[in-house]
Amino acid sequence: MNLTDPNEAEPVRVLVVDDHQAFRHALSSALDMVEDIEVAGQASGGVAACDEAEQLDPDVVIMDLSMPDLSGIDAMRRIHQRRPDLPVVILTAHADDGTERAARDAGARGFLAKGTGLRDLVLVLHAAAGPAA
Repeated sequence: MNLTDPNEAEPVRVLVVDDHQAFRHALSSALDMVEDIEVAGQASGGVAACDEAEQLDPDVVIMDLSMPDLSGIDAMRRIHQRRPDLPVVILTAHADDGTERAARDAGARGFLAKGTGLRDLVLVLHAAAGPAA
């Protein structure tokens, strides 16, 4: 399934970060069905996300905000200390204006509510992985 430009040469490599294993695996499986997305890896928390972002060299990170070890915002800040240009998209159940503003102020390139459709999610991942606006 190709949800964006069929002429896209290289797939977008995504690191999926969520502390809920079932959700993380389901999201990764859905993304694996998209031709122009490659799941580079998964992480179960903020600390692991920082390590995996460096080890796996993804094009974009999609990350939950609420995790027990390190929040998505704090993990994003740590990731940006080492990789300032690595885009992070927040995917959260806590999608309200204040939370979105805090995430964007911390450097999020995208912000989505859990439950967003796969097509919209893929479009945001491609937009985030593209040149910074």
